[in-house]
Amino acid sequence: MKLSKKERTIKYGFYCLIIAVAALLQNVGGLWLEIGGARCFFVIPTVILLVLGEDERTAAFLGLFAGFLWDAVSAAHMGFNCILLMLMCYFAAATVNFWLRNTFWVSVVGAAAGTLIYCVLYWLFVVLPHGGEGAALSLFYFYIPSFIYTSFIGFVLGVAFVPLKQKLNKGYIE
Repeated sequence: MKLSKKERTIKYGFYCLIIAVAALLQNVGGLWLEIGGARCFFVIPTVILLVLGEDERTAAFLGLFAGFLWDAVSAAHMGFNCILLMLMCYFAAATVNFWLRNTFWVSVVGAAAGTLIYCVLYWLFVVLPHGGEGAALSLFYFYIPSFIYTSFIGFVLGVAFVPLKQKLNKGYIE
């Protein structure tokens, strides 16, 4: 049984609301903890966990939406998050649709891998060329700890999103 148009609209509207809440938690100072200077990039695991099991086009649009929300508050790298999250979501959905099964551990490892890819590419293309002293060390003092922190939160989000996605899909896996 496929979802009706109304059910899909409700599901994707709820996904966009979850992504918007994740963007607020991530981008508004003081709403979430910083542990030892490491920040949690909520948007990355949230959007990757939500798009797994969806078709590639929908996943790319949800990634584009998440990247747009992140870029809207960014001062330095307009468009970087839109493009990168769109591509990561597209390839994550394609990987699950064609090669792997959509299981809890595949979702959590996919979210962690997406976070690692983001941290390394952002450091490589934005921080390192524009950085001065300390740009090279920021990988070890900020981006790797932020990756570990975000991966742990991704595990927690995975536990929360599995029943939510099953309820919104009404037991049907697309």
